[in-house]
Amino acid sequence: MENLSAISLYVTRNIHVNVQQSQNICETTEEGNTEDPDFTSITNDDPVLEKKLKILFLEVEVLRQSGHRVPQNINLRQWKELLTLETRSGRRKYLSYIFGVEKARENRKKKKAEQKQEREVEMKKFPENNHLIYGLGHNTLFQRVYDATINNLYNSKLIQAMQFSQKLVVDCSYDSHMTVREAMNCGKQLTYMFSDNRAHDNPFDLYLCNAVRESNTMKQFVKFIPTLYDPDFPINITEKHYLDLFPKENIVYLTPHCREEMREFDHDAVYIIGAMVDKTNGEPLSLAKAKREGLKMVKFPLDRHLLWGAGGSKSLTLNQVIKILLDIRATGSWDKALQHIPRRKLARAEDINERSLQEMGKSKQKLQYRSKYY
Repeated sequence: MENLSAISLYVTRNIHVNVQQSQNICETTEEGNTEDPDFTSITNDDPVLEKKLKILFLEVEVLRQSGHRVPQNINLRQWKELLTLETRSGRRKYLSYIFGVEKARENRKKKKAEQKQEREVEMKKFPENNHLIYGLGHNTLFQRVYDATINNLYNSKLIQAMQFSQKLVVDCSYDSHMTVREAMNCGKQLTYMFSDNRAHDNPFDLYLCNAVRESNTMKQFVKFIPTLYDPDFPINITEKHYLDLFPKENIVYLTPHCREEMREFDHDAVYIIGAMVDKTNGEPLSLAKAKREGLKMVKFPLDRHLLWGAGGSKSLTLNQVIKILLDIRATGSWDKALQHIPRRKLARAEDINERSLQEMGKSKQKLQYRSKYY
């Protein structure tokens, strides 16, 4: 079997990677240029890991030659993730996932190039003269509003919220209960959550408690928002526990596993949302944690206001939760707030009619039973 250096040379020629030595992270270059990948950062000269890495290289190449969904560009972070997957089916699913990401990136670049070419063709259609031409890409009567201006506007609202608005805590202590992929999904949901809160007219003052920078969730979060840890960024991130920051009697933990429903929004409470994606782990972790800490718990009145479809999951993403909280605080109407529940999870008109007929049939059977014996 080939040694590690030979395998590294083979992969360098077939899989384009670029190593950033300062961050010890390998990222794919836009132009496809390559540098020698530092695979020793994965193995640390461990012969067991070296052997496992050799087998993994060969397995990936066999899958590629067999026509499976295998990406052409695999960076060091993805190789590390592949090494942690124990089953071959798990590795194939992960390779298929990053293959889809790679193709989506290629399609975006292709579409962007096509749009640029179409614009150039449209520009040539205008007659060449010295008169002013009004239109997109030409002269205009209106001042351009740049993305940076909108970004500063949203951030100014968050700075004002940090001074005067209600506090909302995101508990980031569940990283150990999630797989790497779930943690990455959680980091993405945190990004959407921050964006939806920032765009609202009256945003919450967000606190990310128990947030460890080295956790997979926070690594993914900062990947989407590189300026997250800047001193002037309008969000509170701390490794402290929320009980060290807020009075215990004001804290209300939102967990879908408790019995008590939230009837009205409490404007004086400090609500806590658990930052967890539990696709594989269905344990009531947030309920158990709130009980251990002696905190008040509530859940959204979903069953009281909504009819769920057959097999519809009642789990909500973090951005859906904050949208519901923002609207129930602003309007006090659950009908308005629960509009953020995806329609695919709710019962269709045909399902509602079928349920009504089934209930009528059951009621008719009960009446017949009573008339028979009474």
